[in-house]
Amino acid sequence: EFIALCYQLHNRDYLPLKAKNVPVMFSLYFGGISWLMGDIFTSGLVHLGHSAVLRNCKFTIIWLRVCIGAYYVTSIFALRCYSLYYVFYKGKAFKGKAMMVSLGLAVLSIAVFGAISMLVPTDMTTQYEEMLDMCYINNNYVIAVLSVIWSIWLYTAIMTWRMRKIPFCFNERVELFTTFVILLVVSLLNSVALLVVDVYPASRGWRNALLYANHVGASIGYWVVMWEPTYGCLFHREEYLQYWINILKEDQMEREYDYSTNMNETTLNLVDFADDIPVKADSRCASSHNFTADS
Repeated sequence: EFIALCYQLHNRDYLPLKAKNVPVMFSLYFGGISWLMGDIFTSGLVHLGHSAVLRNCKFTIIWLRVCIGAYYVTSIFALRCYSLYYVFYKGKAFKGKAMMVSLGLAVLSIAVFGAISMLVPTDMTTQYEEMLDMCYINNNYVIAVLSVIWSIWLYTAIMTWRMRKIPFCFNERVELFTTFVILLVVSLLNSVALLVVDVYPASRGWRNALLYANHVGASIGYWVVMWEPTYGCLFHREEYLQYWINILKEDQMEREYDYSTNMNETTLNLVDFADDIPVKADSRCASSHNFTADS
């Protein structure tokens, strides 16, 4: 999987991948890795007593598990949702100032939350329990973190509802629905496990279930967005690029996807080819499009 990520990053200028904003999606995946590490270190699955770093529960809980992990991953899912709203509802390319301000606000909110959490006394957030060899998390802090996650899910739900009747060009509707379901399931599981299940700290089964649910949810969300352009780039590079450009020409979405910037000679030839294809005068992603090798 890491090799596939490196392949995406190496081919980040391939237009269908570029439209997915590979660097941001790349950071989302490593946010998922941070979340996984935080879950492993703080769920009683490894011994903490032998390492001063692992006994620093504010680092493993607040930064690895919460801020860089759960908070960042859910924020990027919400940002992806907003980017679709920006492209298909507002009819503008999500780039430049719009993207940087949106991403900056998300990162700033995470940094502020983390800084405040570090300043709060350990007995109000999290601390190492030597007898149990585990990080204990204050219930009020758990509620605060889950409130943030639920607020992000609520935002995603509202944006998904607002875009329910908007026609999309590729598989964006699947992305929206999958993001909505993933955030709902992950939020529910974390809420139930951490607040309702009294035996959670002592139950290896519940701790393992939550760890796998968080990691699998983040991974599925990533690949729902990235699998098609990655597959097309790897196995049908020129055919998929031609298909992708033709769809944008047909649906008159060139400006919103900003596909005309920094094109190499091969891409220019494909655009010339696409210019010969009839364009529907009123088409705005009026139908779904599925790529096949023969497209």
